[in-house]
Amino acid sequence: MRDHHRLHKVAHACADLGESPVWDERNDLLYFVDISAGRINALTRQGRLETLYQSRARIGALALTDRSNLIFTEDASVALLDVGSGLVCKHSAAVHDGASYRFNDGACDPQGRFVTGLMDEGPSRNTGALYRYDCKLDAQVIYRDMALPNGLAWSEDGHTLFFVDSVARSIFRASYSAEGTLGAVTLFAETPAELGRPDGIALDQAGGVWVCQFNGGCLLRYDSSGRMSDRIVMPVPRPTSCCFGGEDLGTLYVTTARFAMTPSELAEYPDAGDLYAIRPEIAGIQRHPFKE
Repeated sequence: MRDHHRLHKVAHACADLGESPVWDERNDLLYFVDISAGRINALTRQGRLETLYQSRARIGALALTDRSNLIFTEDASVALLDVGSGLVCKHSAAVHDGASYRFNDGACDPQGRFVTGLMDEGPSRNTGALYRYDCKLDAQVIYRDMALPNGLAWSEDGHTLFFVDSVARSIFRASYSAEGTLGAVTLFAETPAELGRPDGIALDQAGGVWVCQFNGGCLLRYDSSGRMSDRIVMPVPRPTSCCFGGEDLGTLYVTTARFAMTPSELAEYPDAGDLYAIRPEIAGIQRHPFKE
C-alpha cells in the first residue's frame, strides 16, 4: 500500500460527480465532466478551470474525436460537440425513455467507434447494457444484463476490452473483434468488498489496470494476470475515474465526487470533488479517438 504523498491536487473542481477525464495531447488540455451539473470542464496547462459546455441533461461520458472535438453522452443519447464553437453539431436519438436511465462511462474502440454503458439510477436489476455508436451515431447493443456498467478500456493491441460492473464489484475482460463484437466475457478481477465499488479504469504500458474505488478512498492497480499489485490511498472517499495524460502519458489524473455525502462527511473531506494526479512508475497507453 502506498500513501497519498505521491498524490497532488491539480484543481479545486468541487464537482458533485466528477467523471470521465480525457487527455487532449494536441492542445495540452484535460477535459472532464460533472455528471449531476451537466457540465463539461477543461483544465488548461496554466491550471485554469473553464466550463466548455453546459447541459440541462446529465453528462455521463466523454471522448476525443479525430478532429479534436468531443463526443459525449446526455442522459440516454449521444452528441458531438464542436470544441471551437462550443456548439453541438450532431445528436443521436435516445435509446431509452425512462427518466432514471442514463449513459455512464464511455470510451472509443480501436476502429474509432464510441462504446458507452446505459445504467438505471433506480432500483431495477441488470437492465444495464453496453452500446456501440458508429460515425452516424447509430447505436448497437453489444452486451446486456449488467447492473451498473462503468469504466471501459482497450488493451494496447486493441484485441481485449476491459469493463466494470460496479454492483458486481468486478472488472471483466473479453476479446474484441474488428467488427465491434465481444467474445467470451470472463472475470479479470473482483475488487475487495471493504474498498467500496470499482468505478473508472485506465490501462498502463505493462498491461496493468488502474481502478478508482468509489467509497473506498483509493486507487487499485491489478497486473496483467489480475493480481492486485498496488494501492494508492486517496485523501477523499469517492474517486470516480482516471486517465493517463501529460508528457509521455506519465501522469494519472483522477476525478472525485461529493455526491450524496452528508454535511459532516463534507466537513471531514472538504476536498471531495477535486481533481488529483499521481505519477505511477509505468506510463499509460494512448486512448483511441472517435472517427467523425
